[in-house]
Amino acid sequence: MNRGKDLACLVLTGCLALLAACIYFQCYSLTILKQPWFAFDDIPLVQAYARVAAEGEALPWKPRLVSRLNAPFVANWCDFPTPDELIWDGCGILIGWLGVNAGYNTALLLIHVLTACSFFVACRTLGAGRSASLFCAVSFSAARFIFIRDSVHINLSCCWHLPWLWVASNWFWHQRRLSRGGWLGLFTLCALTAWQNPYYWFFWQLMLLPCWLIPLLRKQFKAVLAPLAASLLSAICLFLGQLDSLLGWWAFGKSHPYQRSIQELIIYGLRLPDLVFPEGHHWAAFDQWSHTSYHLQAYPLAGEKDSAYLGLLAVGVMFYVAALGVTRLLRQQSPPFVFGMSLWLAAVLSTGGLSMLAGSFGLLLFRCTNRASILFLAGFLLFLALRLTRWRVFQGRRLVLLPALLALNVWDCMPPLNQDREALARYIDNQKATVSYLEGSLPARSMVFQWPLVEYPESQKIEKLWGYEQLLGYIYSQNLRFSYGNCRNRPESSWQLHLQGQKPDQIRHELEDFGFAALWLYSHGLKEQERKQWLDWRQPDFRSPQGDLWIYRLKPATHPTLPELEPCFSYSKGFYGVEKDASRNLTWRWVWGNASINLLLPANCRTRWRFGLSALGRPRSIQLLLDGKPYARVLAPAEYAVYRQVEVDLTKLSPGSHRLDFIPDGPALAPLEEGRRLTFQYINESLEPSAGP
Repeated sequence: MNRGKDLACLVLTGCLALLAACIYFQCYSLTILKQPWFAFDDIPLVQAYARVAAEGEALPWKPRLVSRLNAPFVANWCDFPTPDELIWDGCGILIGWLGVNAGYNTALLLIHVLTACSFFVACRTLGAGRSASLFCAVSFSAARFIFIRDSVHINLSCCWHLPWLWVASNWFWHQRRLSRGGWLGLFTLCALTAWQNPYYWFFWQLMLLPCWLIPLLRKQFKAVLAPLAASLLSAICLFLGQLDSLLGWWAFGKSHPYQRSIQELIIYGLRLPDLVFPEGHHWAAFDQWSHTSYHLQAYPLAGEKDSAYLGLLAVGVMFYVAALGVTRLLRQQSPPFVFGMSLWLAAVLSTGGLSMLAGSFGLLLFRCTNRASILFLAGFLLFLALRLTRWRVFQGRRLVLLPALLALNVWDCMPPLNQDREALARYIDNQKATVSYLEGSLPARSMVFQWPLVEYPESQKIEKLWGYEQLLGYIYSQNLRFSYGNCRNRPESSWQLHLQGQKPDQIRHELEDFGFAALWLYSHGLKEQERKQWLDWRQPDFRSPQGDLWIYRLKPATHPTLPELEPCFSYSKGFYGVEKDASRNLTWRWVWGNASINLLLPANCRTRWRFGLSALGRPRSIQLLLDGKPYARVLAPAEYAVYRQVEVDLTKLSPGSHRLDFIPDGPALAPLEEGRRLTFQYINESLEPSAGP
């Protein structure tokens, strides 16, 4: 092996990947590098993680508490685990060095370079030729999946280690003995996989499973050792990567910011046609046919639908692998490794596959199985590199085919880039101008309240206000504190909810008592009547260049107080939505079967929790368990507007997480006409001062 030639090819591979990325992003100067390329959807969220890292608040094994968010408290991000520390820390270094836009854009470019170089080395490790390795490596770095993820999730774009999952699992399957260096490389791969996006860790575990389970069933115990060790080591590394969240839950309690549903396995599941049919392609005829024949009909159930397309070359390889595998099986020969592993992954991850079965048992954490398309692409291109080497496609004069085929494949895979860079720049400049006004007008560490209220994380768009737009103030400021950014269903953020429905002057009075120096109003997030209410109150002290961001200066109290905090409740899936009967002064939720409510209590909780229970059909005995211990047994009457009162004195519970379980006797009634199954009613929930009657 000529290391000099390998190094030269590696450098050329990185340069070609960089060139392809620069062409796609239209980045030909430092000026363009400093401009925002993306700004909507989840971009503020991932940039905020990088900003947190840049400010030294994303250290491993330390609960992630963001001091400049969730004023007047701090933002607790432990309830929204993101074990991608390597990515956030790397982006944080670049953002701290180059600024937000230039640093983030540089990270995107470097990801493409790193992906190509890693793939090249993986190909060479498997024995592929240099030209074939270069061709497939640059093709992989220009995958549609990566470019689409660049615009939303940089942590998913960091897929540079995926080829090594194929290399390692291939070695395990063929029972290749590992040297000391091999074991060190395996440990490194397990650690790198655990400290990047957890979806890739999940895919890695799926690939390892047959590598140790099948030899175990065959009683080939020596072959079990390495892949099983990799599975256990990866699990340990993931535990260490999540330790910051676990410590945060132990110290501050755990909220439940969202619930996943099995429907999301359908919306975000892996649909095999998505690998073949693009949604958006430079070839107009192909794009129109693909859209009308497939995507137009699949759209109601499709999510993240444009990132799975493999490209015509990889699709051809996929069908070739399938034909080769079936042929060899019919001849009673061993199929290619990529054939068997791809079948296994498809059986688990495809919509309606084993992942759906697991979701039926409540395992919904890894619901976006469509993200495995990049893993399939890595396997097919590694196989292609070996085949191109075997067939000597790029040998001798045929090497001139490489640039043309590579350009054609990159053109095929790149999604159309449809964005108005000037509009993006104006949008960000509008935010930065507002931040500049605040930082120029207020003392350092002043608190800014953001209105309207937006839940974090994963909030829907409110009027024209993007879900994570309120993070931009934090991202582009240096010393201000903002009210947005704490996980929902925590007392330290839920106190804001009582401000809804109040008049502007009432809101102003409370915020000043709490020490806020300004109110940042996103007028495009309000209805016309709400905007008029604020303007009738008083004119803003500042309007952004585009006129949609309004700043009202406040007079913070000399000795501010903290808002009084109340417990937060999260209802299990057995609870239906709220219903009311105003004539009887009743508010209730129907409940089906065994159900539970998770409580998160603040320190110095001085309230008691009251609610009523009523049954349907016949009286029911309902046992209540508090933190797993018997608390009460209630005989719930089966008569409308008649219920049994229950009281829980929260002052006797420690701050943090608690759980109340409801266990009714006997089964639920048969489904009603609308399909609901009902067991009992949870009525007139209230929190009252512990000193009350």
